[in-house]
Amino acid sequence: MSDRASILNRIQNALRTPAARPPEPSPKPVFPPIAPTDLVAHLERELLALKADFHFSSNWNDARQWLKQIADQHELRRVVTSPEMDAVEAGRSLGARTLTGDGDCGRHLADLDLGITTCDCAVARTGSVVLTPQSGFGRALSVLPPAHLVVARKSQVVTDLSDAYKLLQARHGRNWPSMITFITGPSRTADIEKILVLGAHGPKKLFVLLLDF
Repeated sequence: MSDRASILNRIQNALRTPAARPPEPSPKPVFPPIAPTDLVAHLERELLALKADFHFSSNWNDARQWLKQIADQHELRRVVTSPEMDAVEAGRSLGARTLTGDGDCGRHLADLDLGITTCDCAVARTGSVVLTPQSGFGRALSVLPPAHLVVARKSQVVTDLSDAYKLLQARHGRNWPSMITFITGPSRTADIEKILVLGAHGPKKLFVLLLDF
């Protein structure tokens, strides 16, 4: 028997053997449920594990103290903010300049120390914040500065990615934004010798300020 005939014979024999049926899917959820009362704590744990900084605040005085602390610790002097109310208020204590979109969103953002934005929601399961061009004020502010601060509300925290997509679907309907970004910790890569390097393709530092008032 030739090599070709031998190969075809083995293929024919293999095709005569019925493939094993996959097991029935388990009715149990893949991930354990998160109680609504544990969403903030779970989000904090995930963010800290991702090397992000997190602060939960019940008033602006406390938030401003934390903002000044991280600004001094990380030498964040040149700060810009998107025009949303919470972002502007957070940036006020840091002397931030508010962007207007009138020619001030270009490449010069890379020369700054910190960009401040809001977000569409935060995902407790993965420690992610979700941005669109509306909440992120375009594409550059959350990417070019070496540090990024996200200001979110407790009411914006959702459990899973599926909940985030449902929220976006309800908000945008059929007119989805041109960009949806899931930011899960500071930018990172381990492409070279499996060594983790932060700040590979975006900000090296991520700060999340969660407000509950």
